Amino acid sequence: MRIVLIGKGNVATSLQAAFTAKHIDTQMVSSRDGLDQIPQADCYIYAVRDEALASVISQVKTDRRCLHLHTSGTIPLSVFGDDKPHCGIFYPFMTFSKAKPIEDFSQIPIFFEAQAIDDISAIYSLALQLTSYVYETTQHDRERLHVAGVFCNNFSNLMYTMAAEQLKDTHIPFSALLPLIDETANKVHTLSPKQAQSGPAIRHDDNVMEHHVNLLKTEEERDIYRLLSKRIQTT
Repeated sequence: MRIVLIGKGNVATSLQAAFTAKHIDTQMVSSRDGLDQIPQADCYIYAVRDEALASVISQVKTDRRCLHLHTSGTIPLSVFGDDKPHCGIFYPFMTFSKAKPIEDFSQIPIFFEAQAIDDISAIYSLALQLTSYVYETTQHDRERLHVAGVFCNNFSNLMYTMAAEQLKDTHIPFSALLPLIDETANKVHTLSPKQAQSGPAIRHDDNVMEHHVNLLKTEEERDIYRLLSKRIQTT
């Protein structure tokens, strides 16, 4: 199978490396230009921003027998329209960054969706070349998974940023938090998130929480602290 990856961002770059490592003929092209002269391939994978996806897909003209896949966690299959009957979703569930390449793609789950039996089989076979963690999913479940990913990855990373801000006027480096961050993540491999929860909020240690609130510099930080503490307690 020959693959053309449309996009040159974090996801496309990571998939290019993963396919190349498996000796799959892959070419990456920019979504911003030259789509009317796109190379011939068996499969086209669109790894572009959600808001640009429909426009990019509409510019790509290929043989109707080609397979077209997108990597979005939220956009439905219908985005491909009637002129691309062989289509599906190829959603690797991971945070990607060019600054930190994925070393072992075999541990990354891939969620896929398609309608035609032949397309399901082709996507499943392609995914299995990268990882054994391959799951057929629905639009509903994939959307919920994407929201879950935002909570456990994007929001938690924001918490790291806010934690780093608290240390700016101290002599303590952010690296001092890394063992705590690692242990927090490791706990949920063996405990449920509810079982792993610790800290002053779950202990209802109101004096400590009020002291923390008073240490925070902005009203926004204080609101976030109070809201999250309340959610821990009600959960």
